[in-house]
Amino acid sequence: MSKLELIYQQLCSLPASELLSIHPNDLAASGFQLPRSWKGWWEWATSIDDQNTPCFPRWMSVLHYYSTTSDDQRTGNQVPSNQSSIPPDLKVLIDEIIRAQLSRDPVTIGNTSESGNAHRSYGMSPKKEHEVSRMSEYIDQLLCSGSTDTLHHIVDVGSGQGYVSRALQNLGLHVLALDSNEIQTSGAERWKAKELARRQKQFKRGKDAQSVPDSNHHCTDPLFRSHVPTSVPAACTASKIIMRSYMGSLTHQTICINSITLESSIHEWLFSGEDDQITSCTSMIGDLPVDGAERRIHRGKPVPVMMVALHACGSLTPDVLRAFLSNHRRPSAPSARIWTAQALVVVGCCYNLMALEDFPLSRSLRERTPVATLPLASRHLAAQIPSQWLRNEKSTRETSLAIRKVVFRALLQPVLEIIGARESVANHAATSSSYHVEELRGAGQTPENRRLGKLPDAAYKDWETFLDHATSKTGVRLDQIAAQLPVYIYNEHRRRQLESALSVLHVLRCIMGPLIESLILLDRYEWVREELSQSSDLQESSAMDVGLVNLFDQATGSGRNVAIVIKPREWPSII
Repeated sequence: MSKLELIYQQLCSLPASELLSIHPNDLAASGFQLPRSWKGWWEWATSIDDQNTPCFPRWMSVLHYYSTTSDDQRTGNQVPSNQSSIPPDLKVLIDEIIRAQLSRDPVTIGNTSESGNAHRSYGMSPKKEHEVSRMSEYIDQLLCSGSTDTLHHIVDVGSGQGYVSRALQNLGLHVLALDSNEIQTSGAERWKAKELARRQKQFKRGKDAQSVPDSNHHCTDPLFRSHVPTSVPAACTASKIIMRSYMGSLTHQTICINSITLESSIHEWLFSGEDDQITSCTSMIGDLPVDGAERRIHRGKPVPVMMVALHACGSLTPDVLRAFLSNHRRPSAPSARIWTAQALVVVGCCYNLMALEDFPLSRSLRERTPVATLPLASRHLAAQIPSQWLRNEKSTRETSLAIRKVVFRALLQPVLEIIGARESVANHAATSSSYHVEELRGAGQTPENRRLGKLPDAAYKDWETFLDHATSKTGVRLDQIAAQLPVYIYNEHRRRQLESALSVLHVLRCIMGPLIESLILLDRYEWVREELSQSSDLQESSAMDVGLVNLFDQATGSGRNVAIVIKPREWPSII
């Protein structure tokens, strides 16, 4: 049995399926019955001091056990004393999750230096700077290990503000940056203009000479580095002359992106002019913008293209993969292919926005009886990175606030239900539809919750403050519905017990997140391998390697850190 199938079976097991299908909002709702299998850990979670919540909350004990176990991978390291009270059934569950999920340790990539590039953010957050630097460096190494003499064209799908696009352009590549949002494209064009102006200014100040690499030095600046032969002279003027043939270009387009429009956009980009015509575009030489950079398309020969995407939301990742596979399945004769999908590096995100046809993709999950499913609640949880929640004091404070928000809103559920019932009677209609009830199971989404909307962080200072903000916003008076409310609304000890248990429940659900993401990633990985192996015209010389590469460090906030990579098997492996 494959790791993919093992993960799916584990997610379908009773302990996991109950956690995934029951949201904290459900527990506070009227008429809800606690699952029998929860009795042991629920009693532990609610057994708090009569005076106050323990100084080390139960949810933090669970999270510490998960984080420590994730790091040690059950190597026999002694568990801290504050974790010794965790119920055995929770330890077993957490151990099984950790054993099954994918490792998320980042790979080593060349000479990438976060501190060295910090001054080149130009609007990027430290997280984005980390991602752009690592991704461009990885692509540079991937191309250098393969064939930089043939692949010069890259399509950046979902390019956003164009940070990755500009970094790749300055590696000497011709980049087509595609985004579905005109505002994003316009923003990318503005950043491009700012960078050109900045570099012109630097050049006039004489800084250009300091940044040009000599023949024995590999430049690590992703905004300058190009595929320059090591024989380039050290002199500034000579280097510029040689680099003229290696500088890239950048073209922005706004389109509604799917697998079909993606292919057509690449076609139009590559063949917007006559065959053998030199396409003119704005580029850079050293620090100067230059018109007329060469992007020569050779007649009758398919143009090798790499597809890249950083955080391709929802269905965008499967669509990029579909476009790649569609191109790869075409006949290999030059007359039948105007461009060839030669490599791919894609990092996905926003699994909650996936279309129904995006999971499952692999044959092993599609052919299950019943067919594998992934409800919305599970797709929401796939974005969680609980292993990083307690990495420092700031993240611990942010985690505490986030958990408090979930718990307080769950405890408010009876009040929201009363409001919903009143509105239903007043409008002579139900406030919610039964449509998609199964899909929303475990997601905690109701019309009443949406009506409450977002409250400021200050509203979650304590229960009394939250209750005041929530009732004021919804326009309800508690004294008028006191007889309909549960005891915990006013009983502090009972409420703190529920707060403790609901916090543990929320953390346990989030701990399932990396396992769910592992399932999604492996499903896509297996599907790509299946499709590539079934290509009717597949020759050994055109065989592809597929891998999952941990590009980013999750400690930087880059939760979605795994890239799907496809490359020619003939290229040296750096996966």
